[in-house]
Amino acid sequence: MSSAVSQSLLNLLLESGVQSREEAAELALNLNGGSWVGQVLDSGRVDEQRFLGAIGNFFRVPVVSIDAKKIDRTTLSILPSRFVFQHQILPIEAKENSVVLATYDLFNSVGRQLASQLLKKPAEWVLVPRAQLLRAIKTLYGIGAETFDEILKTNRAFEVLQDAETSTDLNADDPEASVVKFVNQIIREAIIERATDIHVEPLENDLRIRYRIDGILHEVAVPPQLRVLQAAIISRLKVMAHMDIAERRLPQDGRMNLHGNNQEIDVRVSTIPTVNGESISLRLLSRGGQQFNFDRLDLSKKQEQVIRNLLAHANGIILLTGPTGCGKSTSLYCFLSSINSVQRRIITIEEPVEYRIPGVSQIDVKPEIDLTFAKGLRHILRQDPNVVMVGEIRDIETADIAIRAAMTGHLVFSTLHTNDAVGGITRLLDMDVEPFLLASVVKSFIAQRLVRTICPDCVQWVDYPHEYLVEIGFPVKELGTRFRRGGGCDQCRQTGYQGRAAIYEICLVTEPLRKLIMQKRDGGELKQCAIAEGMETLRQDGWRRVAQGKTTIEEVVRVTQTDEVMAETTEEAEPVVAAKSA
Repeated sequence: MSSAVSQSLLNLLLESGVQSREEAAELALNLNGGSWVGQVLDSGRVDEQRFLGAIGNFFRVPVVSIDAKKIDRTTLSILPSRFVFQHQILPIEAKENSVVLATYDLFNSVGRQLASQLLKKPAEWVLVPRAQLLRAIKTLYGIGAETFDEILKTNRAFEVLQDAETSTDLNADDPEASVVKFVNQIIREAIIERATDIHVEPLENDLRIRYRIDGILHEVAVPPQLRVLQAAIISRLKVMAHMDIAERRLPQDGRMNLHGNNQEIDVRVSTIPTVNGESISLRLLSRGGQQFNFDRLDLSKKQEQVIRNLLAHANGIILLTGPTGCGKSTSLYCFLSSINSVQRRIITIEEPVEYRIPGVSQIDVKPEIDLTFAKGLRHILRQDPNVVMVGEIRDIETADIAIRAAMTGHLVFSTLHTNDAVGGITRLLDMDVEPFLLASVVKSFIAQRLVRTICPDCVQWVDYPHEYLVEIGFPVKELGTRFRRGGGCDQCRQTGYQGRAAIYEICLVTEPLRKLIMQKRDGGELKQCAIAEGMETLRQDGWRRVAQGKTTIEEVVRVTQTDEVMAETTEEAEPVVAAKSA
């Protein structure tokens, strides 16, 4: 770095929030080669807006915001996508006598000179916040666009991949293996975006890639004509998952372990044959840094006390209910971890083992060799366990063995796929479980859902129409009408949400409820009794989260079942943004 640039950097740092010249000099000395602007932003010691403003004043260039949706895509061809990704310089407008180029780093002299050489018109420069610029590049060009261009130029899309390396290090991109690099980029981006699932879906004339983030599917921007890579992408993923790449007519399942970004990821892979070709889905499970404790569940004090009392039982059955992906496994792991000790032998049988708990014996279901929940559970009981966890009760055989285990002094945990807590009772009765056995051994049914939490970077206060809140059963008198909501920003993909939290419905099997179970009463009567006995519904617990400012009314309504007393359809009201002083 030249002395002139060094002096300029010190002045810029002082203008951007660094407290003293000594601190600015220390920060400057710690910079490595390459983009020092990026390193300064990464340090977290400057305010980005002030930093960009100072750079803009230095170069006499404006700082602007850009919206990828408003950029004419015909301008994208002005610069090669590989150049755009490498130098993070984006053409945003083609004028009659010039081209407007956006960047966050005007000190990238190499990139600026190359851009001038590539353009047929003079360049007008603007500064854009880094996250906003990078998001716009991904949105406009699609993930891996630079690799895609390279593949098309070298015609590598049609290479046979049977002998391809099965490396699963996401950071070990082989520059010669462009398809491998492209697939790694798709997976890496999913991990960065906190996706739990990746879906690669062939359509009639296109190949669609979607990520499931915070429970919602988002379509991923990909390069045009990605369909030409369909066979190569699917084959690469099947190689990584140790599948038969020659078999395209039958569904297959596979697994892989990935390493990258200081993370270890377990991936379950599934293919299905469709009329447009094989569709492949990946479920991502992070193996590192998972903490399973009550703090993670974020229960209310009342809920935590109820559950701790349940876990103190020496025997009985505790059942969690809800759809796939609602966090039941995480809750079970937290329960098991809280009672895990050298005095207790805990054995689980799961499909699959999602996370490993130290000190717990965990078994993976393997239907192909007849290791089912029922068979595994039968053998577990010969292993002298204190606590048993069964991934799911799917049939009467598994239910009978679980009940027998509870009756012989074991504490049993399991799950059911039902819409609410009381639905667990009717589900077991429908399986022909004897009512007197169900009433005597099951301690509790706990339903749960995951609601998206408000993005902390774009939170705002909004006022909801009183009539709408009354219509959806919201306790307006107790909680009011003004609440937090996310306005949408680059950090949350303009959704207003980032992360998820659980809401619960805990149905204790009390004496009045036992009597109704013995009489095989219908679900409506059972639910009324449970509420009379103190059960809070999922929606009521959701309102608690709204009052805490953790989620929104719309999100609670989305994930909870409509109460029977409400109209089947309720028009969603648009809240009004409140004054900032609120």
